[in-house]
Amino acid sequence: MSDINVFDLDRGVTLALIKNSKFKSNLISIYFARNLKREEVTKISLLCNMMSIACSKYPSMKELSRKMDELYGLSMNMGVSKHGEKALTFFKFLSISDDYLDEPIFEDVIDFINEIVNKPMIVDGEFNPSMIEIEKNALKDEIESKINDKKSYALLRCIEEMCKGENYAIDQTGYVEDLEAITAKDIADTYFDFISTSNIYISIEGDFNEDMVLEICKNKFKFNRGIIETIKREDIFKKPENVTYTTEIIGTNQGKLAMGYRTRVDYKDYKKYYSLMVGNSIFGGGPHSKLFNNVREKESMCYYAHSTLEKSKGLMLVSAGIEVDLYEKALKLITKELDDVKKGNFSDKDIENAKKSILNGFRASYDSISGESDFTYNQFISKTSLKFEDVVNYVSKVTREDIVDAMKNIIEDTFYYIK
Repeated sequence: MSDINVFDLDRGVTLALIKNSKFKSNLISIYFARNLKREEVTKISLLCNMMSIACSKYPSMKELSRKMDELYGLSMNMGVSKHGEKALTFFKFLSISDDYLDEPIFEDVIDFINEIVNKPMIVDGEFNPSMIEIEKNALKDEIESKINDKKSYALLRCIEEMCKGENYAIDQTGYVEDLEAITAKDIADTYFDFISTSNIYISIEGDFNEDMVLEICKNKFKFNRGIIETIKREDIFKKPENVTYTTEIIGTNQGKLAMGYRTRVDYKDYKKYYSLMVGNSIFGGGPHSKLFNNVREKESMCYYAHSTLEKSKGLMLVSAGIEVDLYEKALKLITKELDDVKKGNFSDKDIENAKKSILNGFRASYDSISGESDFTYNQFISKTSLKFEDVVNYVSKVTREDIVDAMKNIIEDTFYYIK
Protein backbone atom coordinates (compact mmCIF):
# COMPACT_ATOMS: atom_id res chain seq x y z
CA MET A 1 0.00 0.00 0.00
CA SER A 2 1.23 3.48 -0.87
CA ASP A 3 2.53 5.98 1.64
CA ILE A 4 0.09 8.94 1.71
CA ASN A 5 0.81 12.18 3.57
CA VAL A 6 -1.38 15.28 3.57
CA PHE A 7 -0.26 18.87 4.23
CA ASP A 8 -1.95 22.28 4.47
CA LEU A 9 -0.13 24.76 2.22
CA ASP A 10 -2.43 27.71 2.86
CA ARG A 11 -6.03 28.53 3.74
CA GLY A 12 -8.13 26.15 1.68
CA VAL A 13 -5.07 24.70 -0.09
CA THR A 14 -4.29 21.03 0.61
CA LEU A 15 -1.40 18.96 -0.71
CA ALA A 16 -1.51 15.15 -0.78
CA LEU A 17 1.69 13.24 -1.56
CA ILE A 18 1.03 9.66 -2.65
CA LYS A 19 4.32 7.82 -2.95
CA ASN A 20 4.34 4.59 -4.94
CA SER A 21 6.57 2.92 -7.49
CA LYS A 22 3.88 1.17 -9.55
CA PHE A 23 4.50 3.44 -12.54
CA LYS A 24 7.49 5.24 -14.04
CA SER A 25 5.60 8.50 -13.92
CA ASN A 26 4.24 11.22 -11.67
CA LEU A 27 0.64 12.39 -11.84
CA ILE A 28 0.08 15.94 -10.60
CA SER A 29 -3.62 16.78 -10.14
CA ILE A 30 -5.12 20.09 -9.04
CA TYR A 31 -8.80 20.22 -8.10
CA PHE A 32 -10.81 23.39 -7.52
CA ALA A 33 -14.05 22.74 -5.60
CA ARG A 34 -16.99 25.12 -5.16
CA ASN A 35 -20.74 24.94 -4.75
CA LEU A 36 -22.62 24.46 -8.00
CA LYS A 37 -24.12 27.79 -9.04
CA ARG A 38 -26.26 28.29 -12.14
CA GLU A 39 -24.92 31.82 -12.74
CA GLU A 40 -21.26 30.78 -12.96
CA VAL A 41 -21.05 27.28 -14.47
CA THR A 42 -20.86 28.49 -18.09
CA LYS A 43 -18.14 31.02 -17.26
CA ILE A 44 -16.08 28.46 -15.34
CA SER A 45 -16.44 25.87 -18.11
CA LEU A 46 -15.27 28.47 -20.64
CA LEU A 47 -12.46 29.57 -18.30
CA CYS A 48 -11.19 26.00 -17.99
CA ASN A 49 -11.12 25.58 -21.77
CA MET A 50 -9.28 28.87 -22.21
CA MET A 51 -6.69 28.04 -19.56
CA SER A 52 -5.82 24.91 -21.55
CA ILE A 53 -4.82 26.75 -24.73
CA ALA A 54 -2.53 29.56 -23.53
CA CYS A 55 -0.97 31.36 -20.59
CA SER A 56 1.13 34.49 -20.17
CA LYS A 57 4.46 32.77 -20.77
CA TYR A 58 3.19 30.42 -23.50
CA PRO A 59 0.60 32.54 -25.36
CA SER A 60 -0.46 29.91 -27.92
CA MET A 61 -1.28 26.23 -28.10
CA LYS A 62 1.78 25.74 -30.30
CA GLU A 63 4.10 27.17 -27.64
CA LEU A 64 2.40 25.17 -24.90
CA SER A 65 2.86 21.98 -26.91
CA ARG A 66 6.50 22.76 -27.62
CA LYS A 67 7.20 23.20 -23.91
CA MET A 68 5.41 19.96 -23.04
CA ASP A 69 7.54 18.15 -25.62
CA GLU A 70 10.66 19.60 -23.99
CA LEU A 71 9.44 18.14 -20.69
CA TYR A 72 9.71 14.64 -22.19
CA GLY A 73 6.15 14.47 -23.44
CA LEU A 74 4.32 15.94 -20.47
CA SER A 75 0.58 15.43 -20.99
CA MET A 76 -2.17 17.76 -19.82
CA ASN A 77 -5.86 17.12 -19.21
CA MET A 78 -8.44 19.60 -17.90
CA GLY A 79 -12.16 19.59 -17.41
CA VAL A 80 -15.21 20.23 -15.26
CA SER A 81 -17.36 17.73 -13.41
CA LYS A 82 -19.68 17.59 -10.44
CA HIS A 83 -19.57 15.61 -7.22
CA GLY A 84 -23.06 15.79 -5.80
CA GLU A 85 -23.81 19.50 -5.72
CA LYS A 86 -20.14 20.48 -5.77
CA ALA A 87 -18.60 21.88 -8.96
CA LEU A 88 -15.14 20.46 -9.61
CA THR A 89 -12.60 21.86 -12.05
CA PHE A 90 -9.57 19.65 -12.50
CA PHE A 91 -6.13 19.98 -14.08
CA LYS A 92 -4.05 16.81 -14.49
CA PHE A 93 -0.47 16.55 -15.68
CA LEU A 94 1.40 13.29 -16.31
CA SER A 95 5.20 13.36 -16.44
CA ILE A 96 8.04 10.86 -16.38
CA SER A 97 9.64 10.35 -12.97
CA ASP A 98 13.09 11.86 -12.51
CA ASP A 99 14.48 8.42 -11.62
CA TYR A 100 14.08 7.33 -15.25
CA LEU A 101 15.64 10.39 -16.90
CA ASP A 102 19.19 11.66 -17.40
CA GLU A 103 18.19 15.05 -15.97
CA PRO A 104 15.64 16.02 -13.31
CA ILE A 105 12.49 17.73 -14.64
CA PHE A 106 10.08 17.66 -11.70
CA GLU A 107 10.68 21.26 -10.66
CA ASP A 108 10.39 22.39 -14.29
CA VAL A 109 7.07 20.54 -14.54
CA ILE A 110 5.78 22.31 -11.43
CA ASP A 111 6.95 25.64 -12.90
CA PHE A 112 5.00 24.88 -16.08
CA ILE A 113 1.87 23.94 -14.11
CA ASN A 114 2.19 27.11 -12.09
CA GLU A 115 2.29 29.15 -15.31
CA ILE A 116 -0.94 27.50 -16.47
CA VAL A 117 -2.81 27.88 -13.19
CA ASN A 118 -1.43 31.08 -11.68
CA LYS A 119 -0.32 33.16 -14.65
CA PRO A 120 -3.03 33.06 -17.32
CA MET A 121 -3.06 35.24 -20.41
CA ILE A 122 -4.84 38.36 -19.17
CA VAL A 123 -4.39 41.47 -21.32
CA ASP A 124 -5.65 44.86 -20.05
CA GLY A 125 -8.08 43.13 -17.69
CA GLU A 126 -9.37 40.75 -20.38
CA PHE A 127 -8.77 37.01 -20.55
CA ASN A 128 -7.12 36.10 -23.88
CA PRO A 129 -9.43 38.44 -25.82
CA SER A 130 -8.33 37.23 -29.26
CA MET A 131 -9.56 33.69 -28.50
CA ILE A 132 -12.77 34.34 -26.57
CA GLU A 133 -15.18 34.04 -29.51
CA ILE A 134 -13.50 30.91 -30.87
CA GLU A 135 -13.74 29.20 -27.48
CA LYS A 136 -17.33 30.34 -26.96
CA ASN A 137 -18.28 28.69 -30.25
CA ALA A 138 -16.40 25.51 -29.31
CA LEU A 139 -18.24 25.32 -25.99
CA LYS A 140 -21.55 26.02 -27.74
CA ASP A 141 -20.90 23.06 -30.07
CA GLU A 142 -19.99 20.85 -27.09
CA ILE A 143 -23.19 21.69 -25.22
CA GLU A 144 -25.43 21.34 -28.27
CA SER A 145 -23.91 17.98 -29.21
CA LYS A 146 -25.19 16.37 -25.99
CA ILE A 147 -28.48 15.52 -27.64
CA ASN A 148 -26.61 13.33 -30.14
CA ASP A 149 -25.88 10.77 -27.42
CA LYS A 150 -29.50 9.85 -26.72
CA LYS A 151 -28.65 7.59 -23.77
CA SER A 152 -26.74 10.31 -21.92
CA TYR A 153 -29.28 12.93 -22.97
CA ALA A 154 -32.15 10.94 -21.45
CA LEU A 155 -30.27 10.69 -18.15
CA LEU A 156 -29.43 14.40 -18.24
CA ARG A 157 -33.08 15.32 -18.80
CA CYS A 158 -34.21 12.89 -16.12
CA ILE A 159 -31.88 14.52 -13.60
CA GLU A 160 -32.97 18.02 -14.62
CA GLU A 161 -36.63 17.12 -14.07
CA MET A 162 -36.00 15.05 -10.96
CA CYS A 163 -33.87 17.67 -9.21
CA LYS A 164 -35.67 20.79 -10.44
CA GLY A 165 -35.07 23.53 -7.88
CA GLU A 166 -32.02 21.68 -6.49
CA ASN A 167 -28.44 22.50 -7.44
CA TYR A 168 -27.83 18.95 -8.66
CA ALA A 169 -29.99 19.78 -11.69
CA ILE A 170 -27.37 22.31 -12.87
CA ASP A 171 -25.32 21.13 -15.84
CA GLN A 172 -21.67 21.78 -15.02
CA THR A 173 -20.76 22.12 -18.71
CA GLY A 174 -22.82 25.27 -18.98
CA TYR A 175 -25.69 26.71 -21.03
CA VAL A 176 -25.78 28.01 -24.60
CA GLU A 177 -28.07 30.92 -23.67
CA ASP A 178 -25.37 32.31 -21.36
CA LEU A 179 -22.58 32.42 -23.93
CA GLU A 180 -23.46 35.43 -26.06
CA ALA A 181 -23.29 37.91 -23.16
CA ILE A 182 -19.99 36.63 -21.74
CA THR A 183 -17.00 38.89 -22.42
CA ALA A 184 -13.25 38.44 -22.05
CA LYS A 185 -13.43 40.76 -19.03
CA ASP A 186 -16.11 38.50 -17.47
CA ILE A 187 -13.76 35.53 -17.79
CA ALA A 188 -10.88 37.48 -16.20
CA ASP A 189 -13.14 38.49 -13.30
CA THR A 190 -14.31 34.89 -12.99
CA TYR A 191 -10.71 33.69 -12.88
CA PHE A 192 -9.74 36.02 -10.03
CA ASP A 193 -12.76 34.97 -7.98
CA PHE A 194 -12.27 31.29 -8.88
CA ILE A 195 -8.60 31.21 -7.86
CA SER A 196 -9.14 33.12 -4.60
CA THR A 197 -12.32 31.49 -3.24
CA SER A 198 -12.21 27.86 -4.43
CA ASN A 199 -11.12 25.01 -2.20
CA ILE A 200 -7.86 23.81 -3.79
CA TYR A 201 -6.52 20.27 -3.52
CA ILE A 202 -3.19 19.29 -5.07
CA SER A 203 -2.33 15.61 -5.40
CA ILE A 204 1.02 14.21 -6.51
CA GLU A 205 1.15 10.47 -7.09
CA GLY A 206 4.25 8.59 -8.18
CA ASP A 207 7.83 7.68 -7.46
CA PHE A 208 9.58 10.74 -5.99
CA ASN A 209 11.64 12.12 -3.13
CA GLU A 210 8.97 13.34 -0.70
CA ASP A 211 11.07 15.93 1.11
CA MET A 212 12.16 17.50 -2.16
CA VAL A 213 8.65 17.50 -3.62
CA LEU A 214 7.15 19.00 -0.47
CA GLU A 215 9.70 21.80 -0.45
CA ILE A 216 9.16 22.57 -4.15
CA CYS A 217 5.38 22.64 -3.73
CA LYS A 218 5.58 24.92 -0.69
CA ASN A 219 7.75 27.36 -2.65
CA LYS A 220 5.93 27.22 -5.98
CA PHE A 221 2.21 26.82 -5.28
CA LYS A 222 1.14 30.19 -3.94
CA PHE A 223 -2.41 31.34 -4.63
CA ASN A 224 -4.09 34.67 -3.93
CA ARG A 225 -6.52 33.68 -1.18
CA GLY A 226 -9.75 35.48 -0.40
CA ILE A 227 -12.82 34.27 1.51
CA ILE A 228 -12.88 30.53 0.88
CA GLU A 229 -16.24 29.04 -0.07
CA THR A 230 -17.83 26.78 2.51
CA ILE A 231 -18.93 23.64 0.70
CA LYS A 232 -22.54 22.78 1.50
CA ARG A 233 -23.76 19.25 2.18
CA GLU A 234 -26.39 17.85 -0.18
CA ASP A 235 -29.94 17.07 0.96
CA ILE A 236 -30.10 13.30 0.49
CA PHE A 237 -33.36 12.65 2.32
CA LYS A 238 -35.75 14.56 0.07
CA LYS A 239 -38.99 12.73 -0.62
CA PRO A 240 -40.80 13.56 -3.89
CA GLU A 241 -44.39 14.76 -3.61
CA ASN A 242 -45.37 12.53 -6.51
CA VAL A 243 -43.81 10.36 -9.22
CA THR A 244 -43.26 12.19 -12.51
CA TYR A 245 -43.58 10.58 -15.96
CA THR A 246 -42.35 12.53 -18.99
CA THR A 247 -42.13 11.53 -22.66
CA GLU A 248 -40.12 13.55 -25.19
CA ILE A 249 -40.60 12.81 -28.88
CA ILE A 250 -37.49 13.49 -30.95
CA GLY A 251 -37.87 10.82 -33.64
CA THR A 252 -35.57 7.92 -32.85
CA ASN A 253 -35.74 4.23 -33.73
CA GLN A 254 -34.76 3.10 -30.25
CA GLY A 255 -36.45 4.41 -27.13
CA LYS A 256 -34.26 5.62 -24.28
CA LEU A 257 -35.67 5.21 -20.79
CA ALA A 258 -34.12 6.93 -17.75
CA MET A 259 -35.53 6.17 -14.31
CA GLY A 260 -34.61 8.23 -11.25
CA TYR A 261 -34.92 7.04 -7.66
CA ARG A 262 -34.05 8.55 -4.27
CA THR A 263 -32.02 6.13 -2.14
CA ARG A 264 -32.22 8.19 1.09
CA VAL A 265 -29.00 6.52 2.25
CA ASP A 266 -26.23 8.64 3.75
CA TYR A 267 -22.82 7.66 2.36
CA LYS A 268 -21.34 8.43 5.77
CA ASP A 269 -23.35 5.51 7.14
CA TYR A 270 -20.70 3.18 5.75
CA LYS A 271 -22.42 -0.12 6.51
CA LYS A 272 -25.70 0.94 4.92
CA TYR A 273 -24.10 2.69 1.93
CA TYR A 274 -21.92 -0.27 0.93
CA SER A 275 -24.89 -2.59 1.47
CA LEU A 276 -26.81 -0.35 -0.95
CA MET A 277 -23.91 -0.63 -3.39
CA VAL A 278 -24.09 -4.44 -3.32
CA GLY A 279 -27.87 -4.30 -3.72
CA ASN A 280 -27.56 -1.98 -6.71
CA SER A 281 -25.01 -4.33 -8.24
CA ILE A 282 -27.42 -7.27 -7.90
CA PHE A 283 -30.18 -5.16 -9.45
CA GLY A 284 -28.38 -3.58 -12.40
CA GLY A 285 -24.63 -3.36 -11.86
CA GLY A 286 -23.31 -5.52 -14.69
CA PRO A 287 -23.63 -8.79 -16.64
CA HIS A 288 -24.32 -10.66 -13.37
CA SER A 289 -27.33 -8.46 -12.54
CA LYS A 290 -31.07 -8.99 -12.71
CA LEU A 291 -31.54 -6.24 -15.29
CA PHE A 292 -28.99 -7.84 -17.59
CA ASN A 293 -30.01 -11.47 -17.17
CA ASN A 294 -33.78 -11.17 -16.78
CA VAL A 295 -34.79 -7.98 -18.60
CA ARG A 296 -32.19 -7.94 -21.37
CA GLU A 297 -31.31 -11.60 -21.95
CA LYS A 298 -34.28 -13.70 -20.78
CA GLU A 299 -37.12 -11.37 -21.83
CA SER A 300 -35.22 -9.69 -24.71
CA MET A 301 -36.87 -6.49 -23.53
CA CYS A 302 -33.90 -4.12 -23.75
CA TYR A 303 -30.80 -3.51 -25.85
CA TYR A 304 -29.12 -2.50 -22.61
CA ALA A 305 -30.25 -1.99 -19.03
CA HIS A 306 -28.16 -1.00 -16.03
CA SER A 307 -28.29 1.04 -12.84
CA THR A 308 -25.81 3.34 -11.11
CA LEU A 309 -25.62 5.16 -7.79
CA GLU A 310 -24.93 8.85 -7.27
CA LYS A 311 -23.26 8.65 -3.89
CA SER A 312 -23.26 12.28 -2.79
CA LYS A 313 -26.83 13.17 -3.77
CA GLY A 314 -28.39 9.85 -2.78
CA LEU A 315 -29.75 8.88 -6.20
CA MET A 316 -30.06 5.67 -8.16
CA LEU A 317 -30.39 6.03 -11.93
CA VAL A 318 -31.55 3.31 -14.31
CA SER A 319 -30.85 3.53 -18.03
CA ALA A 320 -32.45 1.26 -20.66
CA GLY A 321 -32.61 1.16 -24.45
CA ILE A 322 -35.86 -0.39 -25.65
CA GLU A 323 -38.11 -0.86 -28.66
CA VAL A 324 -40.36 2.18 -28.85
CA ASP A 325 -43.59 0.20 -28.34
CA LEU A 326 -42.27 -1.76 -25.31
CA TYR A 327 -42.22 1.18 -22.89
CA GLU A 328 -44.98 -0.03 -20.57
CA LYS A 329 -43.70 -3.62 -20.48
CA ALA A 330 -40.12 -2.54 -19.82
CA LEU A 331 -41.20 -0.19 -17.06
CA LYS A 332 -43.21 -2.94 -15.39
CA LEU A 333 -40.45 -5.55 -15.63
CA ILE A 334 -37.69 -3.23 -14.37
CA THR A 335 -39.89 -2.23 -11.44
CA LYS A 336 -40.52 -5.91 -10.63
CA GLU A 337 -36.79 -6.68 -10.57
CA LEU A 338 -36.17 -3.78 -8.18
CA ASP A 339 -39.00 -4.93 -5.93
CA ASP A 340 -37.49 -8.43 -5.86
CA VAL A 341 -34.17 -7.07 -4.62
CA LYS A 342 -35.95 -4.97 -2.01
CA LYS A 343 -37.73 -8.11 -0.75
CA GLY A 344 -34.55 -10.20 -0.69
CA ASN A 345 -35.55 -12.38 -3.64
CA PHE A 346 -32.01 -13.14 -4.79
CA SER A 347 -29.57 -15.99 -4.25
CA ASP A 348 -26.36 -16.23 -2.26
CA LYS A 349 -24.63 -16.57 -5.63
CA ASP A 350 -26.08 -13.20 -6.65
CA ILE A 351 -24.52 -11.63 -3.55
CA GLU A 352 -21.18 -13.29 -4.23
CA ASN A 353 -21.13 -12.20 -7.89
CA ALA A 354 -22.08 -8.63 -6.95
CA LYS A 355 -19.29 -8.38 -4.40
CA LYS A 356 -16.75 -9.81 -6.85
CA SER A 357 -17.82 -7.33 -9.52
CA ILE A 358 -17.57 -4.36 -7.16
CA LEU A 359 -14.22 -5.34 -5.69
CA ASN A 360 -12.70 -6.21 -9.08
CA GLY A 361 -13.80 -2.81 -10.36
CA PHE A 362 -12.37 -1.07 -7.31
CA ARG A 363 -9.04 -2.86 -7.63
CA ALA A 364 -8.74 -2.20 -11.36
CA SER A 365 -9.48 1.49 -10.82
CA TYR A 366 -7.19 1.77 -7.80
CA ASP A 367 -4.33 0.15 -9.70
CA SER A 368 -4.61 2.57 -12.63
CA ILE A 369 -2.32 5.57 -13.02
CA SER A 370 -4.80 7.95 -11.35
CA GLY A 371 -6.52 5.43 -9.09
CA GLU A 372 -5.05 6.38 -5.73
CA SER A 373 -5.25 10.10 -6.47
CA ASP A 374 -8.93 9.82 -7.38
CA PHE A 375 -9.72 7.63 -4.37
CA THR A 376 -7.90 9.93 -1.95
CA TYR A 377 -9.58 13.04 -3.32
CA ASN A 378 -12.99 11.38 -3.25
CA GLN A 379 -12.51 10.72 0.46
CA PHE A 380 -11.31 14.29 1.02
CA ILE A 381 -14.16 16.03 -0.83
CA SER A 382 -16.69 13.70 0.84
CA LYS A 383 -15.19 14.49 4.26
CA THR A 384 -14.70 10.81 4.95
CA SER A 385 -11.47 9.06 5.88
CA LEU A 386 -11.75 5.50 4.62
CA LYS A 387 -8.71 3.66 3.33
CA PHE A 388 -9.00 1.33 0.36
CA GLU A 389 -8.87 -1.74 2.61
CA ASP A 390 -11.72 -0.28 4.71
CA VAL A 391 -13.94 -0.12 1.64
CA VAL A 392 -13.02 -3.71 0.73
CA ASN A 393 -13.94 -4.84 4.25
CA TYR A 394 -17.30 -3.07 4.22
CA VAL A 395 -18.26 -4.62 0.88
CA SER A 396 -17.01 -8.08 1.88
CA LYS A 397 -19.08 -8.14 5.09
CA VAL A 398 -22.44 -7.18 3.52
CA THR A 399 -25.21 -9.71 4.29
CA ARG A 400 -28.61 -10.39 2.74
CA GLU A 401 -30.28 -8.61 5.65
CA ASP A 402 -28.02 -5.59 5.18
CA ILE A 403 -28.99 -5.37 1.49
CA VAL A 404 -32.72 -5.53 2.19
CA ASP A 405 -32.36 -2.92 4.96
CA ALA A 406 -30.55 -0.51 2.63
CA MET A 407 -32.66 -1.09 -0.49
CA LYS A 408 -35.99 -0.65 1.30
CA ASN A 409 -35.32 3.10 1.51
CA ILE A 410 -35.40 3.53 -2.30
CA ILE A 411 -38.41 5.40 -3.68
CA GLU A 412 -39.45 6.29 -7.21
CA ASP A 413 -39.10 9.90 -8.31
CA THR A 414 -38.89 10.57 -12.06
CA PHE A 415 -39.22 8.52 -15.26
CA TYR A 416 -38.04 10.17 -18.48
CA TYR A 417 -38.59 8.56 -21.87
CA ILE A 418 -37.42 9.77 -25.27
CA LYS A 419 -38.63 8.20 -28.50
